Amino acid sequence: MINRRNLFAGTMATASTAATLSKAMGKEAPFDWQPRGTIGVFERLPSLNVESELDFITGYRAWMGRSLAKQAHARSLDVLKRAGVNMNKDGNINDLVRILTEDQTVSMMVHNIERSQEQFWKLVKQECDRNAEVLLEEMAAAEKLGPGTLQLNADLDIPDYACYEIHIQPGGYVGDRFAGHIYFYGTATVLMGGNGQDQLQRAWVRGVPRPADGKVKRILDQGTSCGQFAHALKDKFPEAEVWADDVGGPMLRFAHMNSVKLGKEIHYVQQLSEMTQFPDNHFDIVTSNLLIHEVPATKIDEIAKEAHRILRPGGVYYPLDSYSGDQPRGTALAHYNAWRNYRWNHEVWWMEYYGYDHAKGMRDAGFKVDENGPKGRTDTTKNVIGYKV
Repeated sequence: MINRRNLFAGTMATASTAATLSKAMGKEAPFDWQPRGTIGVFERLPSLNVESELDFITGYRAWMGRSLAKQAHARSLDVLKRAGVNMNKDGNINDLVRILTEDQTVSMMVHNIERSQEQFWKLVKQECDRNAEVLLEEMAAAEKLGPGTLQLNADLDIPDYACYEIHIQPGGYVGDRFAGHIYFYGTATVLMGGNGQDQLQRAWVRGVPRPADGKVKRILDQGTSCGQFAHALKDKFPEAEVWADDVGGPMLRFAHMNSVKLGKEIHYVQQLSEMTQFPDNHFDIVTSNLLIHEVPATKIDEIAKEAHRILRPGGVYYPLDSYSGDQPRGTALAHYNAWRNYRWNHEVWWMEYYGYDHAKGMRDAGFKVDENGPKGRTDTTKNVIGYKV
């Protein structure tokens, strides 16, 4: 676990490095350093060498996802069946790990996924550290600008559960001054090149429903990380005031800077999603994207209760995650894959998430629950929706 102290303050560069470079290159925004330009909404990395290395890893992971993963999946089923495992039950996880770890195809798949992940995180972090002065000044300059606002909280008591290096990201969300940059560029590789223009966030936000009366004045995006989902929410509900929170100050500094560059009016707040600063009955929609699997199950409950408190009657709660409506429980291979994600991808709360009953948790928080909501993050899953009555 990493140091609990938030490092968002970091080192504030005093020289006008970014402004000088931007002015010399004819940039409109004086704080916006784009040495290699942008592709749509995606700002390219400063170094061609690093970009090329990331492109290679992205292509390699795409090949694994299309080819090697299918072979490893078929091999896993075959190995487990030949070992006499009942495929329709979770089974003993120690036995499943022992059986599948001994298979070379399965082990090679796991090894390649995790080693490539470690490598791209390392590449992005090193590139950020090499350009630290300019990047820090960019974020500092953007804090004074809009549209939108940024509220950082240097006194926030970061809970232990938020201090892990989830999915092996160096420093996690709170322990590196460039956590937002690292996450933004790293996840572009995780998603195998398929999200260069935030197209996944725009696709996922389509499922976020309006309240029955159609009125949407305020929205909260819980655990916003880099703000990409908040951007998609603003595009879908342009009439709404969009707020976004996160525990990580470095994540929010990057998110706000990116929103300013893109002209998106988002209001960012550093706080815990289970303990917000907002009044009762304040929002029409509270949503999240890939938050709830990264907190303990007790915190999922608390986040839902807080969402219920700050939603107005008739408001909608829509926590979007990997399988927040259809948990793949009850098969041996699903059980092993959940453990693999927990153990090797450092998703420290994944086993709790694997066994969590989302519909029950939302009902316990006071919501009327629709278990047959729109599809989730894949075509084969759906999302549960909570309505405050």
